[in-house]
Amino acid sequence: MGRTEKSQGLAPPTVRKDIRAKQARHIINKTIPAILASNSKARKGADESELIVDPGPIKIGGVQDGVANEGSGEIQYLKRKGQGKRKIKGGVGDNDMASRAGHEGGYKGKVKGKRRQESIEENLSQLSLQPPQPSSPTPELKIRILATDTLTAAQTLKFSATKHNSNKKHLNICILNMASPLRPGGGVLSGATSQEEFLCARTTLLPSLKESFYRLPELGGIFTPNVLVFRSAGPLGSAKSRLGPGERYWVDVVSAGMLRFPELEGGEEETRRLGKNDREAVEKKMRAVLRIACQKEAKKLVLGAWGCGAYGNPVTDIAQAWRKVLDGETNSGKKSKNVSDVERWNGVEEVIFAVSNEKMAAEFAKAFGKGIEVEKGPDRIAEDEEEDDEEDQAAEELKAKIGEMESQLALVWNPDLKARMGVILDGLRAQLQERE
Repeated sequence: MGRTEKSQGLAPPTVRKDIRAKQARHIINKTIPAILASNSKARKGADESELIVDPGPIKIGGVQDGVANEGSGEIQYLKRKGQGKRKIKGGVGDNDMASRAGHEGGYKGKVKGKRRQESIEENLSQLSLQPPQPSSPTPELKIRILATDTLTAAQTLKFSATKHNSNKKHLNICILNMASPLRPGGGVLSGATSQEEFLCARTTLLPSLKESFYRLPELGGIFTPNVLVFRSAGPLGSAKSRLGPGERYWVDVVSAGMLRFPELEGGEEETRRLGKNDREAVEKKMRAVLRIACQKEAKKLVLGAWGCGAYGNPVTDIAQAWRKVLDGETNSGKKSKNVSDVERWNGVEEVIFAVSNEKMAAEFAKAFGKGIEVEKGPDRIAEDEEEDDEEDQAAEELKAKIGEMESQLALVWNPDLKARMGVILDGLRAQLQERE
């Protein structure tokens, strides 16, 4: 039996890319400005974005390193009940301040000193000799790996939290924008389909990525509060992907860049991995992102296979680096025994790694370990899935060609041939970069 209807094939990739570029330009030039003009919260969030460079470590108590301690020569503040804050210098204590006030204030100071003494005696009488109760242990961080996109993962977190605690006010979900370090939005206006372009065409993120913030720092990134999500993960041309006023939701975003085309170690028949210096650089970038999230009091995070795919970072190395950083391990691969060196991500309750490619998600989960299995995300639209598969296949072919030429180039001794091969290799890398 034959088909009753004519089959509808996909347009060539270049045509589909041009269509996506046209749709993205309409959203960025028309839709987003209209939303910002009518929504003060979204407009304020875009205006309040900030560039945070090399954030300091978070200590066990949740205090950022670099805050003045008692006994230092820096200005400190002393707060007393009923008296507000008072500035002190050089770590002057309560007793010194009270003694000085008593001598200089005459009879009034003596009355205050007597009242303070009575208060101290009352507090002493209420002291208990029983040992203090041990503090409740920090709840274990919940980690999941979802084979879905960043926004679908954020929506899953957002509405599951609302469902279980409908009466409580919730902070926004914080997501990582795996950003281009060179230009705001990456290739969104040219129809590219990586994660950053995906976000910029469906949220109010792009106006917050100011030109003055670029090039992005090696450590740190841009923090944008109250980014409005107004489209779902469906194709840009589909009316079904538009979210109604009651379906829209808010997220906070950290935009940061990963290593691009790092030098990989390993022979032709070996698995190619990051070198030691690059692994340490990757871990520092990840710590900086988590520090920003903790400073902004994020409780739920959506991360991903950062730098994998077009940027050429091995999935195994990225997954293991995330696990190491989240566990608070040192560069030696062991958890630090020195309490002052331990960096805990206090306040973070749940982390989802959103990896849209199922094959990559499985590889990520295997490398991450801890028995975490990949969870299936919501069913994706068939056309969108076919586009992603084709883009992934083309990128994989380009990476294979680049790797083959790099190995051949190392064996060539003729200068002219080496130069010609270098030009071809640069062209292949440029093609791969266009698919970021």
